[in-house]
Amino acid sequence: MHDVARHAGVSLKTVSRVVNDEGGVSPAFIKRVETAVAALGYRPDEHARRLRRAASHSGTIGFVLVDVANPFFSSILRGIEDVARGCDYLVLAGSTDGSPARERQLVERFIDRRVDGLIVVPSGPGDDLLRAEIERGSAVVLLDLEIDVGHPVDLVRSDHYQGAKTATTHLLDAGHRNIAYMGDDPSIMSAGHRLTGFRDAMAAAGVEVDEERVIAAEHTVDEWHDVAMEFFRSNQGTTAIFTAQNFVTMGVVSALHDLNVHHSVALVGFDDIELAEVLEPGITVIPQMPRELGRRAAELLFTQIDGGGRQRSQIIIDHPLIKRGSGEIPPPPEAN
Repeated sequence: MHDVARHAGVSLKTVSRVVNDEGGVSPAFIKRVETAVAALGYRPDEHARRLRRAASHSGTIGFVLVDVANPFFSSILRGIEDVARGCDYLVLAGSTDGSPARERQLVERFIDRRVDGLIVVPSGPGDDLLRAEIERGSAVVLLDLEIDVGHPVDLVRSDHYQGAKTATTHLLDAGHRNIAYMGDDPSIMSAGHRLTGFRDAMAAAGVEVDEERVIAAEHTVDEWHDVAMEFFRSNQGTTAIFTAQNFVTMGVVSALHDLNVHHSVALVGFDDIELAEVLEPGITVIPQMPRELGRRAAELLFTQIDGGGRQRSQIIIDHPLIKRGSGEIPPPPEAN
């Protein structure tokens, strides 16, 4: 590598970045290094490379998530741990609570602790620190939310748009027209895609969306219970509802039971929830299988850590609807 550096007129570090496909090198310098490699017949010593890699690794990866108390994210963590355990790695995790500032702090702390890679659920459009790590060629995988970082990056997420469209179409096919939407803040990418999927499904069926039946905000489970209680007391013509997040579903289902309308108002949720199959009626959902999302993200990350030179992947998973009863409740004859 010293010979290549001298021949190309670049630093040893630049040669290292090019031959190890680490990124952060200008196209002109890459060309100079590649020309020198070809001229000198250089071949990396894979055995030495593996020894250096083993010596430099910390044996830890970082997982930056939104809220570990949310079963969706805790299941993702277990999926990541499934893969990390097999690679003899530990997973360090921290919750951002949706705060970009907290996300930056966690990324910074993990970098300071020299983790070998990061799996990040972004809280916003993308922090400069995270962008810089990706541009440097650090091992980073984005999970659940897609952001523009101006550089190829591995991504694993569900098909939020198609899932919402499938859920809404299921209610429309059952005969419902007065359908409500309750979901997270649409400024969050996944929530925005789900709201768009809902609107597009309604438009495709020729049904106008009643904006009074669209509630998109960030609430706790208890707050969603109160929102749903107030909503159904004043919107008794609503015959069905699409709940676009697991906390929303839990709060709304609780309200429907308290109002004793759980057998007359149809409901389809995005994300599965605990005990969904044992409730009466069972909750029809578009599941995300978060543990599988975590496993897929970890597999991509360890491919990067192990030096796999490849194009970055975007894995977008479409999950089929699970019918359990709540989404199959028909509208009353006088409705719509």
